[in-house]
Formats: sequence, C-alpha cells, structure tokens
Amino acid sequence: MTGLPARLALAAHLAVLPAGPRARRIGSGPPRARLLEELSPAVVDALDRLADGPCPTGALTRGDDEVAVLLAVLWRAGLLADPDVVDRVRRRREGTLVEVRGNGALAVAVVAGLARAGIGQLYPHVGGVTGADDVLAGLPVGPGRDRGEELRTFLRDAGVDTDPPRRVPADLVVLADDGPMPPEAPSEHLFVALRDGRGVVGPLVLPGRGLCPGCAGAPGAAGGPSSAAPHVLVATAAVAVGQVLAAVDGPVRGGRPPASWGAVLEVDADAATVVTRPGFRRPGCSCGTAAAAVPDSAPGPTAPCGNPPAGWTITV
Repeated sequence: MTGLPARLALAAHLAVLPAGPRARRIGSGPPRARLLEELSPAVVDALDRLADGPCPTGALTRGDDEVAVLLAVLWRAGLLADPDVVDRVRRRREGTLVEVRGNGALAVAVVAGLARAGIGQLYPHVGGVTGADDVLAGLPVGPGRDRGEELRTFLRDAGVDTDPPRRVPADLVVLADDGPMPPEAPSEHLFVALRDGRGVVGPLVLPGRGLCPGCAGAPGAAGGPSSAAPHVLVATAAVAVGQVLAAVDGPVRGGRPPASWGAVLEVDADAATVVTRPGFRRPGCSCGTAAAAVPDSAPGPTAPCGNPPAGWTITV
C-alpha cells in the first residue's frame, strides 16, 4: 500500500487543525506546517481520525486511492510516523543505561534532559556543590548542597533508576566538562564541554568504529576554569542530549549516524549556530575509516586506537 506501515500516526508534536469545511492544516506554522485544501470527504475523515491518535492504515484509506496517495505524500514529508517504531524507541530508551560524569552544572543539565527524554536508567557520577547555575540546569535546590546527592534524589522523585549499575559497561557514557574517564574505558562515550563562552559537543566515540578521541577532536583539559553564560550552558546540554538520543534511537529508527560521531559540534548560542568540525586521521594513528565502501557513507570497522574498548552495545 504505497509503502506505508501497518499503522499511522501524526509525527511527534504535530496536530491536525481545521482550516475550512474541505481544508486541514497539519502543524501550527512554517517551516513544517502544510495547508491542504480542496480535500475530498474521505481525505478529511482520514485526517480527522489521525488527529484522534494512531490508526490502522487500512481503516484510514478504506480502499480509496486518493487517500492512500495523500497519506504516502505526508509520510514521505515526515508529517506522519509509524507508532510501532515510536513504541520501540520508547522501550529502548527505558532500558538504556547512560552514565554521566562531571563536576558542574553542565553535567546536571545533561542528566536532567536525558531523564525528561525517557532514559530509564541514569547513573550520575557527579561531584561538587550546587550553585546558581544548577537551578538553571534543572536542579531545584539552593547553593552549597551536595550536587551528586541532590541530583540522585531529584531523579528518584521523578521515577528514574539511579542505583549503581548492575551491568557494565554502561550503554553510553557522557563526559561533561573534563569529567573523569572511567577506568574500564567505556566503549561509547560523548564529550561535552564549555570553552571560552561557547559549547562543545562531541566527539561521540565508538572504539573500533570510526576515529579515536584524539583524531576526532575531543576537547582536552581546559587548563583553567571552564565557563559560559547560563543560556550557553543550557543550549549546549540540549545539543548533547539530542546526540545521546540519536545514538540510543539509531538502531530502531535507522538513518544516518549522529552528527557528533567522529566530529565536534561547536555551539554558539548568541549567533544561533552549531558548526560541525569533522575530525581527521592523524599521521601514525591506527584508527580511521575503512577503505571499503560502507552504506550511507558511515565509517566502517577500524583498528582500536587509544584505550581498548570493553565491549559495546549501541550500534548506529
């Protein structure tokens, strides 16, 4: 049936809005919104049914080719989703263990964002005492408190599992602002930092696949205090959360790897820009991309570089 899944739903955060007896608008405004006019009664009925929630595709089309063609167009435009894939993504997030390491509000913001995104198991390896930035990062406590303990309490109150991991290694480790590298050398890790008033997200490193941290441009030691304005901290954490979710969801959703795989994303909140700086293989380093072609231009298997992997579970 024109390549449509067995069930259809509106894409996340979209709604069907009446725009006249024979017109409907999907979305609230540009660039995603689409105004559909001069619709047949069957098409209007199908769109209104989608507004009520997921529906079997056959019940929407009822053998009407015009409805099927329009749904296929909306599907290719990304305005419709497969609710079964959405459910699998939700379950995958609930079963994923992410460890976050860092001693500042940036780590707090990443943890809070992942919790709100549905990551079911979070292990914050976070130290230090709370300050003004922690409130902006999502931790509603006053200054001078034990950051790690307050963060774990906040997560437990939200129903997130924060107990010490019962399995190792974690599916993914986030190293926030020079957060300590765990001794077991995790197989997947994402660097996040604040540098000179801007945010740095990446690289996402999958040992044995793609570039090592040094070649990919991992931020080194700051050599001094790392800071940025509060809105830069929040924006950097948001981009980092998006990259973690892209890695976690990837095996279910398919598509291309996260933008930070083997690259650094520089976040300039004031200019409203995110600049991607790809890494490159350093002379003499054993990592790099395979010579053989790989689908979707994704990096292929590589030799290990730097710390040896302890095993990995996330594939993109």
